Amino acid sequence: MKEDLKPMYFGESLLLFGIPGIILYCNIYYGVPYLDSLGVPLIISFPLALYGLLFLLFIASLIAYKLEGNPSTLAGLTKRFRLTKLNKKMGFISIGTFIVVMIMEELLKFTSGILAKMSVFAPPDILPEFIDPNQTLSFPLTAFMGVSLEGNWWILLVWLLCLACNILGEEFWWRGYILPRQELAFGKKAWLVHGALLLLVFHAFLKWNYIVLIPICFILPYMAQRYQNTWIPAIIHGIGNGLFFAFIIPGIF
Repeated sequence: MKEDLKPMYFGESLLLFGIPGIILYCNIYYGVPYLDSLGVPLIISFPLALYGLLFLLFIASLIAYKLEGNPSTLAGLTKRFRLTKLNKKMGFISIGTFIVVMIMEELLKFTSGILAKMSVFAPPDILPEFIDPNQTLSFPLTAFMGVSLEGNWWILLVWLLCLACNILGEEFWWRGYILPRQELAFGKKAWLVHGALLLLVFHAFLKWNYIVLIPICFILPYMAQRYQNTWIPAIIHGIGNGLFFAFIIPGIF
């Protein structure tokens, strides 16, 4: 494996967070409404706009890995992206951290509705129910992104694909490829730079959630840097998104 990683300073960091952030913002605020005007269902337009981009980040991480001169081996990828095996202690730490993040987000959730009423933080008119601050999720859901859930088991496959794109894209690109290089530039404060850019730049498409997202955006890079392991944020991230199956499955069956 190529060991001489290049430090990633603020300018390059801003670029690599900013380009996907701008594209994603345009996708959600302009692309989805435009596709809706053409009659494209939300269950097609929204996953393409969000999870399609995250899949491209996953591909970009693999390309960046090769451009560094790393070997085309699983062992090389595992080492470079810090996907080393977790022990039981780290597994429990991951679960415990997820619980802390979930509690903090619940305590801050009220701020989303407040920010959403301000024009500068207002969400677009068309959003799926699970991120729309103007909708309250009911359990179980009866519809998902405009499609009735009853009997439509294929929606589970759609969400599973979305979840895979989310975790692979964000963890490989942010914590696998970018964070180790930021650590060479910013040292122990790398997670702070990483978290600030992740929150303010990449998640601008969820700007009404800026306060709610503070815990997850800073804790994930902190844990990845603290333990030098990308599996920890991947587990925290995966549990949070995976729990949404609990809202979907009862409505289908």
